[in-house]
Amino acid sequence: MTLNARCPVPAPLAVLILLVLAGCASTFDVLPEKMGGLPESAPARPATPYTVPNIYETRPAREAKPLNADEQKKLESDLTTLREQQKNLANPPPPPPKTAAKPASNTPAKPAAAKKEPAKTAATRKKEPVVPESGSAPLKPLN
Repeated sequence: MTLNARCPVPAPLAVLILLVLAGCASTFDVLPEKMGGLPESAPARPATPYTVPNIYETRPAREAKPLNADEQKKLESDLTTLREQQKNLANPPPPPPKTAAKPASNTPAKPAAAKKEPAKTAATRKKEPVVPESGSAPLKPLN
């Protein structure tokens, strides 16, 4: 005859163990912290348990109607103007440079002698060839 290495737990004993464990679950807040209880700084339990939403329940119909095209455009333009205003408040444009006013002199200003250079046309301009640097890698075609 072979002995079973695992001895079955009698049913009444198993029920008693389950009742003891279930009863201890609510007494952990009364036990001292060293024996596995909650610390004194732990928040109190809520008076009513949290409700779990029913995932099978149908959603109620929306009360707000979707925007039409005109309302959508107006809202977008309003948001754009608000964004620009906020951007200008955060980064104001630099002030225009101040020009120093010259005091008026009694002598009239002399016109500067302007040199006339001959106008260069495309035919008279020399085109200089573009030469790559000697130490650079060979150029690859763009196509």
